[in-house]
Amino acid sequence: MLAILLTTGCAFDEHLPQVDIAGTVVLPKAAATRIVTNPNTGVDEEIVDVRNIGPVVLGAFPSIQDNLYDYPHPEMGPVLDPEIPGNTYPYGGGTVGRFDFACFEHLACKVSTGRFEDYQDVLDWWGDTLHDPVVDEFGNEVASADYFQQYCYDLFEVTADYELAFISGESGVDFVQNSDGDFEADFQIYQIDYHKDMEVWGWVDTPGSNFSFATCNPENGQRNEEYVNDYYYGTAWTDILNFPGLSIENGDFVTDSDDTIVLSHEDADAFRAADETYTLRMDFQVGVDEVTQ
Repeated sequence: MLAILLTTGCAFDEHLPQVDIAGTVVLPKAAATRIVTNPNTGVDEEIVDVRNIGPVVLGAFPSIQDNLYDYPHPEMGPVLDPEIPGNTYPYGGGTVGRFDFACFEHLACKVSTGRFEDYQDVLDWWGDTLHDPVVDEFGNEVASADYFQQYCYDLFEVTADYELAFISGESGVDFVQNSDGDFEADFQIYQIDYHKDMEVWGWVDTPGSNFSFATCNPENGQRNEEYVNDYYYGTAWTDILNFPGLSIENGDFVTDSDDTIVLSHEDADAFRAADETYTLRMDFQVGVDEVTQ
């Protein structure tokens, strides 16, 4: 028996029904574009930047339908409460970028991981690009990257930048612009319950007024009661995959029903044996495009 174990090593296949799905998510240039009014000149400026891209939500569902909303949306279970849509019963999901508290209340629910290289990058974005400088709890502008870093270190009792998820550092930002002008990033969705013909679908949460995001709950997450502070850091809603229609707003980009990833392998073993990677596009802009019924 020992000889058998030594020869097989760690190659034992448990035939688990869960799978990992890998690939590339592609967003149109418009998903990284924002119009900002320069308060000094009154002129509107078009800003195309990876920092405009909010969290990208990915999920696996029984099917995607065009007749539930005015955009493609996962099929739903029965509506039990007129105020709440039917549950989509996802098989699993993940994100490309997630909310991370960037140490000042000014930035709660506004910063996604994989978008900023360093502290100065954050300060430049809000101060120079959005014309909304970051301020501390006393209303003073945070003008120094060193002060920003030290404040975060003290607040979270860390000693290195890699312990703060909103700083990308040497790993770089998630999304890069390709030769077509689109923005793309690698994705990994772990431990999805595999079902033949399930569809992978998703959307990107684009920032609204004051650079706010609908997928973030500002009244949840860790609470800050240090010094004169008293607020929550904010965190993603826990049921955004079950009820995506509650978070998707005009301007967001979703996967069109023709662009979903349909997994037609017979079972999880067949899926793993195929060892494929996939591309998921999100070209349908809510409130702009119309679904053909």
